[in-house]
Amino acid sequence: MGAFSSRATITTQPNLTGRVLMVTGANRGIGFETAKQLYRMGGTVYLGVRSEENARRAMELIRADVPSSDGQLKWLPLDLSTVGKTRESAEAFLKAEDRLDVLINNACIGDAPFELNDDGIENMMATNHVGHYVLTTTLLDLMRQTSTEKGSDVRIVNVSSTVHNAWSRKTQISFSDPLDISKPFPSKNPNTWSHTIARYSRTKLANLLFTKELQRRLDSEGSSIIAVSVHPGYVATAAARESTAKMPILGWISEILVKLFFIDEAAGARNSVYAASDPTVRSDSQKHRGSFITPVGKIATPSDLAQNQDLARDLWNLTEKLVYQRMNP
Repeated sequence: MGAFSSRATITTQPNLTGRVLMVTGANRGIGFETAKQLYRMGGTVYLGVRSEENARRAMELIRADVPSSDGQLKWLPLDLSTVGKTRESAEAFLKAEDRLDVLINNACIGDAPFELNDDGIENMMATNHVGHYVLTTTLLDLMRQTSTEKGSDVRIVNVSSTVHNAWSRKTQISFSDPLDISKPFPSKNPNTWSHTIARYSRTKLANLLFTKELQRRLDSEGSSIIAVSVHPGYVATAAARESTAKMPILGWISEILVKLFFIDEAAGARNSVYAASDPTVRSDSQKHRGSFITPVGKIATPSDLAQNQDLARDLWNLTEKLVYQRMNP
């Protein structure tokens, strides 16, 4: 999901040999194409995927498309649906690797009925925000350590969307109470197409706010780590096709709309690849730190809500509290 985007290509192909990168949700869609491009550049790429079968299949397809690479492909069993499962996956990575140069938080639920997970958190918010918060904060010390090495270039890329604007058009929002990320929205008929989009857009707003507060905290400790949010564009993923088909009135011509206005998954990965690897992000780091990047490599101004520092702090504090409670029942 997203908005009309540039079909520009990336001309810079950095050499990522010796770098360790992780892409969540890398077995299909934008994540798969992102992992493929980073592997093509020589990186050791971890595919954060729940199913071993899906991960193995994805790696086979990538190797078939990129028969010659100095990189490696590895599977990290990753289930972002609950706090405990995510922490377990992150700790397994810490035992396997002594560095992490780039983390791309890409995995996403975009079209699902309202329900609460085992932690009592709305399912989209649980995977799209809370799971990635747990993964990032658990791996952050390793990334800090990596960033102290000479020539390092450590980055965190959170895949958001311009769809985050849809929430601000619906209603005001707060992140001060656990109910703010668990209650149905709206209280009646939360599973209509427009209300499902509203729940999704709330998670994409959370991605931007998380990036903002994460970068503020990294800056306050003098870290060189760069955190950015990216918008991939309007991408013809399977989830986007399914969602578009459910649109009121226009659903019957959804395939025509997709062909006219959506970009393919490889094009949708370009902005993530840019944010993860392009030298410009590091050479002009002051401009990129905490930024929102639209395709390809263009720094954009997000919604007023996404720029609200108090809201970003509230979300961080609420998420931190919820995670602590789940890990210390």
